[in-house]
Amino acid sequence: MMPDPAAQWERRTSIVATLGPATNSPDRIRALIDAGVDVVRLNFSHGTADEHARACELVREAEAATGRSVAVMQDLAGPKVRVGDLPGGAIELREGQRLAIVTATPTSARAITTSYTRLPYAVSKGDRVLLDDGALELVVEETRDGEVTTRVVRGGTLAEHKGINLPGVALDVPVLTEKDLKDLDTGIALGVDYVALSFVQRAADVELGRRALADRKAALPLIAKLEKAGAISALDEILHAADGVMVARGDLGVEVAPEVVPVLQKAIIRKANAAGIPVITATQMLESMVHHPHPTRAETSDVANAILDGTDALMLSAETAIGDYPIEAVQMMDRIAKVVESSEPEIFRSPTRARAGTAQSVARAACTLAHELKVRAIVVITRSGRTAELLSKNRPSAPMIAFTEEHATARRLALWWGIRCFATTFLEDTDEMIAHLERELIRRDLATPGDAVILVGSTPVIVRGRTNFLKVHRLKE
Repeated sequence: MMPDPAAQWERRTSIVATLGPATNSPDRIRALIDAGVDVVRLNFSHGTADEHARACELVREAEAATGRSVAVMQDLAGPKVRVGDLPGGAIELREGQRLAIVTATPTSARAITTSYTRLPYAVSKGDRVLLDDGALELVVEETRDGEVTTRVVRGGTLAEHKGINLPGVALDVPVLTEKDLKDLDTGIALGVDYVALSFVQRAADVELGRRALADRKAALPLIAKLEKAGAISALDEILHAADGVMVARGDLGVEVAPEVVPVLQKAIIRKANAAGIPVITATQMLESMVHHPHPTRAETSDVANAILDGTDALMLSAETAIGDYPIEAVQMMDRIAKVVESSEPEIFRSPTRARAGTAQSVARAACTLAHELKVRAIVVITRSGRTAELLSKNRPSAPMIAFTEEHATARRLALWWGIRCFATTFLEDTDEMIAHLERELIRRDLATPGDAVILVGSTPVIVRGRTNFLKVHRLKE
């Protein structure tokens, strides 16, 4: 019988799971973390502040019980253009029909409302209007104050509050709505570790989010969700401004031709790796597992290819939020990642960089030594997490184990590829600190006496922000 790679390999790709009605109980959240979830996503497009507060509390309880560092990511709703209320909750659209989209109370049964009051000024004759993630399609025939007249190109049942996408149309809307600002207050109070900004189109959108955090005296990493065609045009500047990005393939696949999405995914991941920031690949990763216990072969290949592309994390959405098999979906993603990583050495190749400072050079040297000497692990001493992040982007073949004084740092590093981080006490004397780390590694079953490790950090240990120390060290027998 062939050995099972998934049973032997320690997974490096992080898993993000969205909480929802299917997973908002203590038992389910604990089961998600036990199954391998590294980051929990709170989707503020749905749910109440009290529901999110309860979910966050349960995550922290499960985190403490398991001894694992788990990050909480707040995903803000953003300026999503939506259909308004509908009589009976839905309307049937037939091909060739005329349909008015109005910004006030409709005066006809063949009219729907929208949350975007400037729609008549944003679109022109011939523009496409996609509803419900592209399931239904309209074409604009005429615009006037407060109304857009369209014709149905692809019909079906339209439920109220479904999304409206306008491919190729740049919307003049702020990336943060009033609801988002209130939700941001909630997230900060809950102690979230990341904030995801929806519908980012330019670097200025990220800076707007940064100012909103600064106004609230919060310093949280911002994840820019790339789901608008405009974001692709401004990709380089967004990568420079953001702390991480998400390839949000749902809305992006409506904004651009579906056959273009895989090409964009590869380009975004490659550029994010080169920029040294984490990248999450999201949407419909294991979609069939919402209602079935096993994924399709195509979905399995999709997950594998995202890992081979170099993504830091894979995200489950409906699979864990409303699915019938949320725990099984996480377990399947975990198995796919382990098999792919253990059988494909190319993912451990360092991304190319034009410039490198001392810290980056030390990180690269650590990765090279770890590979050549076949050490048990690279052990990182870090306060801010920056040293561990540099190592992560160099994709070493050896496991990375980070130790920090800051619980917030340990949680934040849960998103980054290949890092297991633990909070511990720091000692000022370097030799005493190394002895302390030896005890921690053995106590946590991360290594055994006699194992060789690479130690990376700063010396003296009390110095912050200076990665200047690298040592090949064998744990005492």
